Amino acid sequence: MHGVDLVAGTVFAGYRIERVLGRGGMGTVYLAAHPRLPRRVALKLLNRDLYSDQEVRARFEREADVSARLDHPGIVSVLDRGVEDGQMWISMQYVDGTDASVFRGRPLDPARAVDIIAQTAEALDYAHERGVLHRDVKPANILLSAGRGRDRVLLTDFGIARLRGDARQLTRTGDFLATLAYASPEQLSGATVDHRSDQYSLGCSLYTLLTGESPFPADNPGAVVAAHLTKPVPRASDRVAGLAPGLDAVIGRAMAKDAAERFGSCAEFGQAAVAASAGVAATPALTGAPQRTGPALSPAETRRYPAMSASSPSSAPTGTSTTPEDLRTAAAPHPGARAAGPRETEVPRKAVSSRWRALAVGLLVLAMIAGVGVVGAGAVYWKFIRPQRVPPPPTWGEHSSIAAAFPSLIASNPAGRGWRDAACSPTSTFVVAPGDPAPVRQISCTDADGVITWFTAYPSAADVENYFSRHTVVHDVRTHPARNSAVAVARPSDPGAPFTLAVRERDHSATADILVEVSWPGHTFDETYASWFEQAPL
Repeated sequence: MHGVDLVAGTVFAGYRIERVLGRGGMGTVYLAAHPRLPRRVALKLLNRDLYSDQEVRARFEREADVSARLDHPGIVSVLDRGVEDGQMWISMQYVDGTDASVFRGRPLDPARAVDIIAQTAEALDYAHERGVLHRDVKPANILLSAGRGRDRVLLTDFGIARLRGDARQLTRTGDFLATLAYASPEQLSGATVDHRSDQYSLGCSLYTLLTGESPFPADNPGAVVAAHLTKPVPRASDRVAGLAPGLDAVIGRAMAKDAAERFGSCAEFGQAAVAASAGVAATPALTGAPQRTGPALSPAETRRYPAMSASSPSSAPTGTSTTPEDLRTAAAPHPGARAAGPRETEVPRKAVSSRWRALAVGLLVLAMIAGVGVVGAGAVYWKFIRPQRVPPPPTWGEHSSIAAAFPSLIASNPAGRGWRDAACSPTSTFVVAPGDPAPVRQISCTDADGVITWFTAYPSAADVENYFSRHTVVHDVRTHPARNSAVAVARPSDPGAPFTLAVRERDHSATADILVEVSWPGHTFDETYASWFEQAPL
């Protein structure tokens, strides 16, 4: 038995149940009245018989933890969570509307479809900039409610989302949770997944909204896997007469088999889709200050941290300024995207003989029969059929001086791993608060414990001192044992600052113009000091 159905009028964890909103494999979502405020919430209850499953319980808790870290108008907010009578629950923002899956079976107006996707793209980029991947983007997780002349779009269900760099595994070996119809080749093959995987799924979602059908419809899971891995992206214009042909190229790029060939960010994809739908060529979005929609950033948020992209022109955030360096930096790749470099070359591939193809198909069938699942099946196709590309060795390029200054913390190239298995990437854009110096460049790293470290280079050591003195209170000053230089570690002067601890080294030419800031969400300065600063090989 999954659990006890709650009837209208029942009070659970203080919330008064009104009706069922939906049911899924892990639980039931109810519409409920808040116990103290005049508002209604969506109350998600984990099935009672799953409470004893430690992994499922951890996944349910992770959904709340991950979503609670995201504060964006395009993402459903998590309000609270708890356990009541042996049943776990999460209360979330209630969206009075429907989801985009209701359009399945009938094409949606192209302008409306691309607007929905563009808004979703903004929410995804916001999550990606904070180290969160959704991993299950599909029309059913895109909620729609009435807005002013357009849909108000909110992304929901981060139930299988995972923080990038989080070493804890929340799925059993061989399990595959994302919906196959929208899964990226990386997910299906077991390859490394980054923000571009969500973009692939968003491209599938746009195709579905435009045509009423998923890109690779099939009843057999193996056939769906094979199509994602090997078949060319279908043309939406072949199914819908009069559709702007430019949309085919935009969707094709977002759904490229090779993640490196996709757009640098979801917002870039959304902007290109809007432009193609209107029948114009896509143009760079940033012509002035970094663009953003929604509430203005707080002073703490505007301190040169990666800016959010927007799918439509908007004014710069209140309390920000734009420098020429902002405009130059804005052209850099999205965090996590491969830096610009020599065009990768496609290596002539030895033809796969009919014998090998037969063996591949046989392995696929055996894998499905043996219960290995679609991931194993995807690996077979990936190994034997996928075109092989050899990209040039990645380099840090203009960010090399930062990586060279901290060789024990940052890997020698973007594809490597730094201290504590940290994944590092260059930052693409900055928002600079009034009075703060403008950064030159930055590398951000997220390690296996969820600690985020920013290495920010400024034009001079005086600029670092300016920022350091404005936003921190010095906690300790030490002498570097090898260089006989002063190393200052400080706590933020503003309790709402997005960093937990800051470090700067004076009197050393390689690092004097670089500021190191550390954020460990959910942990205090003292905890970060003991776990990170005391142990870091600075």
